[in-house]
Amino acid sequence: MLLPTAEMLLWAIHHATTLLFGVFASAALCGVEINRRHALELIAVDVLTGTAFALANVFGGELFARQVYPLVVHLPLVIYLCARYRLSPLLVMLGVTSAYLSCQFSNWMGIAALAACGSQIAYYATRIITTVAVFALLLHWAGDIGPRLAVKSPTELEILLILPLVYYIFDYATNVYTTLFHSGSVVTVEFLAFALCAFYLMFLAVYLREYEAKEAAERERWMLETRDSAAIKELEAWRQSGRELSVLRHDMRHFLRGLAVLIEEGHVDEALGRINELCETNDRTAVRRYCANETVNIALSSFNSDINRNGITANLRASVPETIHVGDADLFSVLSNALENAIAAASAAPQGKRFVDFDLRLEDGQLLLLVSNTFGRAPRMVDGMPVTQHAGHGFGTKSIKLAVERMNGNCQFRINGDRFEPRAVM
Repeated sequence: MLLPTAEMLLWAIHHATTLLFGVFASAALCGVEINRRHALELIAVDVLTGTAFALANVFGGELFARQVYPLVVHLPLVIYLCARYRLSPLLVMLGVTSAYLSCQFSNWMGIAALAACGSQIAYYATRIITTVAVFALLLHWAGDIGPRLAVKSPTELEILLILPLVYYIFDYATNVYTTLFHSGSVVTVEFLAFALCAFYLMFLAVYLREYEAKEAAERERWMLETRDSAAIKELEAWRQSGRELSVLRHDMRHFLRGLAVLIEEGHVDEALGRINELCETNDRTAVRRYCANETVNIALSSFNSDINRNGITANLRASVPETIHVGDADLFSVLSNALENAIAAASAAPQGKRFVDFDLRLEDGQLLLLVSNTFGRAPRMVDGMPVTQHAGHGFGTKSIKLAVERMNGNCQFRINGDRFEPRAVM
């Protein structure tokens, strides 16, 4: 009588540990934090579903209990996790079926122990020990992988769900509800290999697509950061040139005396070179005063030569005070990208139809930017953003959007007749 009693005790412990493993592993794989409160709730779920399973075993027998296991254990667990933690059914199904698949570690170890010893006690003891070991490892691993699964897209979850779900259905269809698995049918035995191959190919396709999308996003982010960095350097270069020119103007007497000495000594070419250099520096750093704000004046003045060189009729207006609530770097990035895009687009229009209208003003504590420019060919709009077919282009509007969002503002891009009109509120 001792042996059956020991077997019965180990049988009960085996089912209890397996049920605990399934409940906790499912929750952890869904990204649920296993803290004290959640652990107590999961134990309560375990007790309720375990009681239902025990009653099914008492009144219907072991086979009946195994057949209704999905209804009395898995289904309530899925409903609980979805309702309690507001998780998507796809994620919860992935967590539950993955936990079920992980039970095969203890199943195989138990079968190996039974084959080696021929003892049911060895079978149950091995399964209990293996379940506890895998439980500890999986909880630690799931603490890292669970939150990552929780943010996956539905498509990714569907692909990841295929293998554990196919195994789940296969196991119950061939091992619980029927005896096909033990019949030795070639079709049944080879089905898992077929399912594994299909899963691998689909997973590979999704993985490569997502990886390439991530790589493209990283390249785009790098390009945007590079453009912003270049805008900051350009702003500082203009300021530095302005400071140098101011110093030169202040010391103009010394400069003129130096020129006089060069001329007296017969170094006329060197004197002319210095005069030309001064003229170029003055032209390059000539900052027209559009408003009281230095950054706005520098940004608008920096494109005067491009506007004149391309024969563009430009109407640049600005009404911005000296001190405003946005950072110079982000503001300069928005203005320079907006003007650069407008000039490039207007330059492609026919002669006589190259227009750029720029209006920046402060109203009710917000900066309002309105730009309108002609173009040679209307840009294609996708989700409210202009897109280009040319590699290396199309980052200007994205830089504008990124900088405006950093200033807690919003921007829009639209085509109005023969004009392209970016608008921003900052």
